[in-house]
Amino acid sequence: MSENQIIKIDKGWMEKELISHLTEKIGDKISMRVYTVKPSSTQMDFLSLSSFLTKIIPHYVYSIKEIEDDIERSLRRNEKAIRKSNTELDEHELIEIISSERERVKIDTWIDIFNQSRIFFRKKGEDYIGGKYGELMLFALVEGVLECKMIAHKIKHLTNVNDEVKGSDGIFLGDYQKNKAILFGESKIMKSLSGAIVDALESINRYHNDSENAHNRSHELLIAREHIHKYDVDGVNIDELYDRLDSTSDKYKEQLLVHPIILMYERSFIKDLQKKAKTHEEFNEMISIELIKRFKRKKEVFDLINNHVGDHNLEHSFLDFFLIPVDDVSKFRAAMDDKLL
Repeated sequence: MSENQIIKIDKGWMEKELISHLTEKIGDKISMRVYTVKPSSTQMDFLSLSSFLTKIIPHYVYSIKEIEDDIERSLRRNEKAIRKSNTELDEHELIEIISSERERVKIDTWIDIFNQSRIFFRKKGEDYIGGKYGELMLFALVEGVLECKMIAHKIKHLTNVNDEVKGSDGIFLGDYQKNKAILFGESKIMKSLSGAIVDALESINRYHNDSENAHNRSHELLIAREHIHKYDVDGVNIDELYDRLDSTSDKYKEQLLVHPIILMYERSFIKDLQKKAKTHEEFNEMISIELIKRFKRKKEVFDLINNHVGDHNLEHSFLDFFLIPVDDVSKFRAAMDDKLL
C-alpha cells in the first residue's frame, strides 16, 4: 500500500514557488527546513504562490474518490441526456456523440468542483479564513515534501469557529524516516517567529501533556476513520489505512507520531535587502547568504526552537519545522484574499 497513489497535487511545486535554503537536524527528533517564496524582480511576490494554492483547493477539500465519482456521475447524466434526445440515431452514432462530449463534460465538472471547493473553503467568513491559508500551505508542503497523504482536516468538521483550537490542522499518513507514521500537523502565520513557535508547540502539547490529550486525539482519529472510505481507490489497502487510524490496533501503535509544523513569519532584514538588491539574481543571493548566516549562529532559531521544545516537555516528539520567513505576512494573506474572497 502506498499513500503516494492518492497524492494528486504536483509534488514538484516547491521548485516553482519556493527556494530551499537549509535542511538540518536538531538532535535525533527535530528537523528544520527553511524556504523563502521565489521573488519577482527584487521583491517578495505572492501572486504565483497564491495562484498555485488556489488551484489545489479542490484536492484539499475533496478526496480523489469524491472528485472521480462526481465526474463519473456527470458523464452518466450526459450520456443519458444524449440518448434521450437522439432516439433516431443508432448505437454507433450515439457512442460517437457521447465520446466527443466526454472531455467537455470532464472540464465542466472540474470547473464546478473547483467553484464549489472555493465556496466551501471560505464559508466561515473572512475572520476565520485567515487560518485556513496556513493549513493549505501545510497540506501542500507535507504532501509535496514529506510525501504523506492528508487523510482528514478540520474544515469539513467544524460547526463552531470556537472549535478551531481543538483540532490539528491536518492528519496525514505515510512513511517518515523509513517508518510508517501518522502525522498531526500545525500551521501558524504570524509576525513573530517566537510567537509562532510558542503557539504551535502549545497546540501540539495537548497531544502529549494536556489533561484532555486522550479525548482530543481520539476525537480526531474518529473523524478520520469516519471518512476513510473516501480513499478507497485502486491500489490502496483501505483496511490498513483504517487500522493505522485505530488507536487499539498494533499498526497504529507501531507507527511514529510526527508533528509537521509550518511557520510563516516576518523578518525585517528582508525589506532591507529588497531595497539594496539591483537585480533578481542579486536579491536571491543576498537573501540566501543572510539566512544561512543567521541560522548558523544557532541562537536565532536553533536554540529558540530547542528551548521552547524543552519548556513544553516535547523532547520525545518527532517535530518537523518548515520555516518560511517573509517580508510581510499581510501580503500573503492579501494575495490569497484576492483569489478567494
